[in-house]
Amino acid sequence: MNKKIILISVIAFLLLVAGFLFFKNGKNFLSDEFNNIIQAPNEDITLTYAIHWSEKHQTDGIFENGVLKSKGLKQYLDEYTALNPNVKFNIKVIPYGEYADTLKVLSDADLAPDIYQIYSPWGVSYVKNGILDKPSIDIVDDIKKNYISTEGVTIDGDIWGIPTEINNFVLLYNKDIFKKAGMVDKNGNIIYPKTWKELVDTSVKLTKKDDKGYISQYGISFSNEDWQVVDPFLSILFSNGGKYLSTDMSKSLFNSKEGVEALEAELELFKKGATNINGNFFDFGKGKVAMVIAPPWTKASFKTEFGDKFEDTVGVAPIPVYKNKATLSYSWFTGVMSKSKNKEEAWKFLKWFTMETQSETNTTRYGDLLANTIGAIPSRTEDFNSHKEILGDFFTGVYVDQMKYAVSEPNVLNSSKIKSILMSEILSAWSGQKSAKDALDSAAFKIDKILAENKK
Repeated sequence: MNKKIILISVIAFLLLVAGFLFFKNGKNFLSDEFNNIIQAPNEDITLTYAIHWSEKHQTDGIFENGVLKSKGLKQYLDEYTALNPNVKFNIKVIPYGEYADTLKVLSDADLAPDIYQIYSPWGVSYVKNGILDKPSIDIVDDIKKNYISTEGVTIDGDIWGIPTEINNFVLLYNKDIFKKAGMVDKNGNIIYPKTWKELVDTSVKLTKKDDKGYISQYGISFSNEDWQVVDPFLSILFSNGGKYLSTDMSKSLFNSKEGVEALEAELELFKKGATNINGNFFDFGKGKVAMVIAPPWTKASFKTEFGDKFEDTVGVAPIPVYKNKATLSYSWFTGVMSKSKNKEEAWKFLKWFTMETQSETNTTRYGDLLANTIGAIPSRTEDFNSHKEILGDFFTGVYVDQMKYAVSEPNVLNSSKIKSILMSEILSAWSGQKSAKDALDSAAFKIDKILAENKK
């Protein structure tokens, strides 16, 4: 037997022994990292999903006569779990008014949820505090290519999450109340207010009071939340040619001549008794309020309350003009927390939920949830274009049309504190404790201190 045959025989024997030992105890022949990938089963993962949606239909879906008509968040999470049995979800509902602070507290306590959804202006503070995980390059590239706007998710030049919705404000009015007051033309069409002066006059006319002088039917109503106090004011401010903050976010501009005029115009509603600080925005759905300035997501709630009479009862129009057409625009985005222990799986889910196109509808699942159930305007281009029937209906169609007059709310550090201060001062003016100028000057003084600290 020559040396070549002997060598081949030895090699074959060694390979046979190695094969036996590999199958008997493969981990001795593989790196620990690779061995773990081969042998480790899919471990169960629970993703905690923090939301601000508190109404039942938003999570559980919309049912008609016991039949699911439009999916809520839970149905989509169940769908993902069916496709990925090792992934479960825990929904954590945080009320909107508490969300900004709670998310930071949870992160600081190492109890951060995996997935968040936030009001865009909050993002600046979250990024500074290291709360948000930065999306991967492929997600960022998709966002730049496929979304109507990246303004809300862009902080210091970088994209920090996935845009979800873009909304604005319009006027809702109760047609029945208008008809009973004789506010119709010769053709039976509702005469709704188109200017701010008309809004004030109409609100006064449609206000009713009981024997004790308490308002039993509000001409117009607000609620004590920032989206009902600050946002309508900003819409009037923009309509009057004013600005919220300076371009470099270093100074308040809302207390300008235009701002004082805007708040004084709003105060006419209070001074003339058409509303007061005890009003409730959501009483519009109970037929106790003639008009409200509303975002689009209120559609589902009011549709549920008015039922079959929804379209016949609710009128939708642009916010009455002070000087120029304008409305405030705001946005939200979603992503993964930096302290999530399941970042990879969380981003994988969000890509499936917010970016994966469903071939039968040419929409994403998140786009369907926003348009069909939540009542918001989806910001992904294919969702916006493929939900024309819903986004173009008598209700949401007005919001979509007003997008061309919308002024975006700026992303600014400590936006939650800033908006809270402005809300508090506007409420002091609503209640008659301060004049419009004093209230706005007081807010500007406090807010300018925050803006100065932001620059340090």
